[in-house]
Amino acid sequence: MLSECEEHGYYRGDFCPACNKKGKFLMSDQELNSLSRIIAGALRHFPEKLGLMMDGKGWVHISSLIDAIGTSRSGFNWLRVHHIEALAATDQRGRYQIDGGMVRATYGHSIDVNLDDLPPAEIDELYYPVTEEEADMIIEGGLHPVDRRKVHLSGSIEKAIEAGRVRTDDPLILSIDGAKAREDGINIYHAGKDVYITDSIGAKYISKVDESEIKKLLEEKH
Repeated sequence: MLSECEEHGYYRGDFCPACNKKGKFLMSDQELNSLSRIIAGALRHFPEKLGLMMDGKGWVHISSLIDAIGTSRSGFNWLRVHHIEALAATDQRGRYQIDGGMVRATYGHSIDVNLDDLPPAEIDELYYPVTEEEADMIIEGGLHPVDRRKVHLSGSIEKAIEAGRVRTDDPLILSIDGAKAREDGINIYHAGKDVYITDSIGAKYISKVDESEIKKLLEEKH
């Protein structure tokens, strides 16, 4: 459930996590999940299907997005600007950015957008999950986009494991020397709460994280 606390702002759940009070209802979990899928698709993959005008950096007018959703999807005639703002503000992965009445996705695009105005990465080590079959190939040939326009990296081993488990139960984790890559002029941007994007990463910056280190980390979590 998506709600708003008068004192602490938007939150997801039954009660405000800051004051434990019940806030103003904005939308149900079902509505939130449905709207999240629609917005992710529109801002990352097919703005034209909703008739949206998107600029070169991925921005669309929130009002246009609301009109498009209200026209193309039944059951969302109640949608207003504050609903979009609340969804973006409470997104656990930090997938959206709002500025001056505009909204955009910050990563995950299959369409061509310029995201070079995102903040630069400030951490020195990044991670990428792979299957056993992919590991040697990437260590030898580097990381390049597959089904997205950018390479997506994680800021921690834990988050890389989470991302990797979408495709395989036991992902191997590659480590990327972000500090050295930046020194060599490779732009890496902070695109989500724990997501970093770049055009590609050369093989010389990539190494395999020792599986015993991953096992130890997982054991500590349990």
